[in-house]
Amino acid sequence: MAANLDLRQCIALHQDGQLDEAIRCYRRVLPQDHGDAQVNRLLGLALFAKGDAAEALKHVQAAVARVTNDPTLLNDLGNVLRALGRRPEAVQAFRRAIGADPGFAFAHFNLADALLEMGHHAEAMEAYRTILIRRFAGIDADFHNNLGTCLMALDRVEEAFTAFRAALAADPAHAAAAAHAGAVLQRLGRNRESIEFLRHTARTHGATLQLLTTLGQGLLNLTDYAPALEIFDEVLRLQPELERGLTGRGLALSGLRRDADAVAVLDRAVALYPASRSVQLISGNIRLAGKDTEGAIAAFARAAALPPGRIPDAAQAMLLFNRMRLCDWSDFAPTRRAVLAGATDGSLRLPPFEALCIADDPGLHLHCASLHARENQRARRTALPARTDGGPIRIGYVSGELREHAVGHLMARLLELHDRSAFEVHAISLGRLTGDAVQARLRAAVDGFHDISTMPDETAVAHVRGLGLDIAIDLNGYTGDSRTVLFAQGIAPVQAVFLGYPGTMGAPFMDYVLADAVTVPDGADRFYAEKVVRLPGCFMPTDDQREITIAGLTRAQFGLPEDAVVFCCFNNTHKILPEAFDGMMRILAATPGSVLWLREESAVATSNLRDAAAARGIDPARLVMALRVDHADHLGRHALADLFLDTLPYNAHTTACDALGAGLPVLTRIGEAFAGRVAASLLHAVGLPDLVVDSDAAFEARAIALAKDAAARADLRARLAAGLAEGRLFDTPRYARGLEDALRTMRDRNRSGSAPVAFAAADPQAL
Repeated sequence: MAANLDLRQCIALHQDGQLDEAIRCYRRVLPQDHGDAQVNRLLGLALFAKGDAAEALKHVQAAVARVTNDPTLLNDLGNVLRALGRRPEAVQAFRRAIGADPGFAFAHFNLADALLEMGHHAEAMEAYRTILIRRFAGIDADFHNNLGTCLMALDRVEEAFTAFRAALAADPAHAAAAAHAGAVLQRLGRNRESIEFLRHTARTHGATLQLLTTLGQGLLNLTDYAPALEIFDEVLRLQPELERGLTGRGLALSGLRRDADAVAVLDRAVALYPASRSVQLISGNIRLAGKDTEGAIAAFARAAALPPGRIPDAAQAMLLFNRMRLCDWSDFAPTRRAVLAGATDGSLRLPPFEALCIADDPGLHLHCASLHARENQRARRTALPARTDGGPIRIGYVSGELREHAVGHLMARLLELHDRSAFEVHAISLGRLTGDAVQARLRAAVDGFHDISTMPDETAVAHVRGLGLDIAIDLNGYTGDSRTVLFAQGIAPVQAVFLGYPGTMGAPFMDYVLADAVTVPDGADRFYAEKVVRLPGCFMPTDDQREITIAGLTRAQFGLPEDAVVFCCFNNTHKILPEAFDGMMRILAATPGSVLWLREESAVATSNLRDAAAARGIDPARLVMALRVDHADHLGRHALADLFLDTLPYNAHTTACDALGAGLPVLTRIGEAFAGRVAASLLHAVGLPDLVVDSDAAFEARAIALAKDAAARADLRARLAAGLAEGRLFDTPRYARGLEDALRTMRDRNRSGSAPVAFAAADPQAL
């Protein structure tokens, strides 16, 4: 009787919130509890409420040991284990509670929440679905918000949005659901709607940090950097060391091209969050934007060394690629194998352009591009109606390189030669205005030059749509200052990728890819999301009025030997993979006195190349570096070399064109993918298909044989001169007419309501 009285007193103290007194009371009664679980349970609950979960666990476990199948006790055990971070054991306890009483609502809710905390989103979603089906009491805004979080993690975005709306219907002021709903709208590509919703919510119910950071992300997504910066400044005023605040501010500053300020902010984030892969990745990308390759490599290396996150990222791929730019081949082979395996099985991301440079595999290129497009461009393309007002066909060339750049040089003459009676030509510039001579020439060549480089995406889309284009041509693809979002949203009835990106964009918003019969041979169309248009001859435009200086240039002024064979490779350093360099060194070893003339891209890359030569038994002095010179002199100095040695998987493109135009033969290995077949296309166009080989062994043997046979080299030069004289490659008027035939077919199909199809454009010479 006395024990029961004491227990009632303990319970009264417990219910009154006097936890310390209740705990002391329970401990007094506990020795009198002969085989009963009640006192242990109540003592455990009091300790748990007091915050002593570890001590509470002992007593709850003691109670469960005595009454093994009590659903309430098992649920209590799960709650204590969950509080101690022992979630797998907590999940097991909740499942046992449900097994003991399938209608025990609390255990169902707790199981679902614990699974969510563990990141077991599919299981958690099923647990939440069970609660909905059983219509348990207690389905509130938190419940719908948690269900939406699971659905978001499973990429079931539309269903997640429905769940978050249900949460807001139950509680319009639910801050987390509001922020999540805004994030869902962004995932759906509805960034403007997200921003308006989040701003309204902030005005109505107050602005939480989560809501502000989501709002800032929406503005970043729209490239509306100035207001994004204001939002993240406010975030950091409220919480100066918030990770998302620091990274958001850095991205906004980078977008505003305040590179030094952006780097400073990310350096602070790196110091505060050294274990965050996201921070390291953003730091690497911002340093790349600021032209700091070495700093970017350090950031990507830190990211790659950290445990992988739930969402696969590109840390390892970006580390590999940027080391390639510096010719740092540390652990190259195993790292490349790991990157390719991870890209295939989905455990990491390999960005599309980097994929072109790392592997000669068009199937992989399509996979990487499709995944990139799906994850980064969720907006649905607006189907713009075909123009019916007659007049010239309106073409818009969209590029971030309408300046002193390979693309600028290749496009200038073509733009000048478009038939203005049939075509109205617009240039849409995504890059910085430089005012250089090439940009001035491009401006003068078009009917309209539109600088949208500083416009937010929405403004840019509206501006380009306002031009009433028939065809928009993307000269960037996934390179440089690209703005893929313009094409994803739709800026013309017909959209095509051309020149600057040798591969598929893997996206439903591009209709055509412009290629030729060599770069995309018959049977290869399956590797392209776009319909392949094969231009006559080579797909690459050239300039028949290029300025080129050959007379007066000497080997001596470029540090080249007068009486030795000079091999040349002016490709970007990221194209020179270790196996290609190995072959070049074997060629030098077999041709005494010869040298290899390479482009000086950076001091670090040069040092690494010379070290690599020495490691392969070649005197580093046999590598001669070509410094930057005037463009006409650069073209002309090619003539001083004897043979251009190409690379694979990414060929010489503009560099091969430059070499051939100066009379320098190019030896290439043909690959499987577009990027590895461009030099072959150029060689076919000038009548030198015999300089296209299909293996490393054949490449090395042919280079060595030519080095030893001056007469054979002279014959190649003569044949190249004859091929150039025929004008197939540098006949820009003929090229323009062939391209225009393709553009006209694309426009006509669209106006007739016909879907895009693959086709070969007519050769104007044959008409």
